[in-house]
Amino acid sequence: MARITAALVWPPIIILSMAFVSAMVVVEGHNIRSSSNDKILVVGATGTTGLRAIQGLLDVGYKPPQLQVVTRNASKPNSKRLKELGFGIVQADLQHRTSLHDIGKGCQGCYIHATGGDTKELDTSEVSSAQNLCNALHEDVRSIVYNSAAGAKDHGVKRIQQKHDIEALLSKRKYPCHITSLRANIFGEELWKEYTRPQILQGSYPLPVPPSKKIYLTSVRDMGRLAGTIFAKDKKNPGSICTTTLRILNVAGDHMTGPQIARAFGKVQKATCHHVNNRELTKMAKENFPDLYEQIHFLQTSREKTNITSLKKEFPGLITNFLGFLQET
Repeated sequence: MARITAALVWPPIIILSMAFVSAMVVVEGHNIRSSSNDKILVVGATGTTGLRAIQGLLDVGYKPPQLQVVTRNASKPNSKRLKELGFGIVQADLQHRTSLHDIGKGCQGCYIHATGGDTKELDTSEVSSAQNLCNALHEDVRSIVYNSAAGAKDHGVKRIQQKHDIEALLSKRKYPCHITSLRANIFGEELWKEYTRPQILQGSYPLPVPPSKKIYLTSVRDMGRLAGTIFAKDKKNPGSICTTTLRILNVAGDHMTGPQIARAFGKVQKATCHHVNNRELTKMAKENFPDLYEQIHFLQTSREKTNITSLKKEFPGLITNFLGFLQET
């Protein structure tokens, strides 16, 4: 599950400057060495977490001109700065079909980070936006990587179900295409929020799960790294794309309990940090915020598995553990 709540915005650890581009780490053995003609359409990635995914694409060798970033408003500060840094900017609104004509033309792949807003209330337009995009994507796009959410069939979370519904509709695309759904777990970026940061710095980390319950943690930057690697692989084997196929891949870099997460925070900030099972948050959410309660209950009860060992074997050097994420950010 990619988020707990969007009540507050994650701190801006990415500064859109030349440092954003130069800070990429071309991972040894994974520089895709693509030609300048290998363009990728990037959807829903102009916000803070989306920019982390773009960093991941840069890490594996893509250059800014190869990334065509979709935005509803090209005059927004992040969009303007991306353009200044050499990224392609495509102005389009997923809720307005006429703005999507020929979208993706000249692009080999499409990375879909999001089709809805990261909002406190459930964005019910997420699925219809994805449907509009799927219908409009130019036939040049032969590979799609979608940022989805991990969850077993009985997950009981509307936010997760919307993403699984999008997987299903993408799999029905009329043009032959390889679709990879990267099912993220909890993004590490979601644990380092304005509302938790003061308490962490004061030595306590509030996470509403029992101390023995392990949760899977994912770095958004890794999602971009995996997406870029998948696009490069599909580009090398165009003959294998004869029909539309869907692969589902759970993604995580660590599997930790609340106390282990707190100790990682403590190690990085060089001060003791303890996990606190915030039962009051669970109670408040159950009584007042059903959407948030669904997500908390999922954290507390989920039986979904992610094979981190297998993931690291398939994508060596591209998976970040939680301590590494904290040291980086």
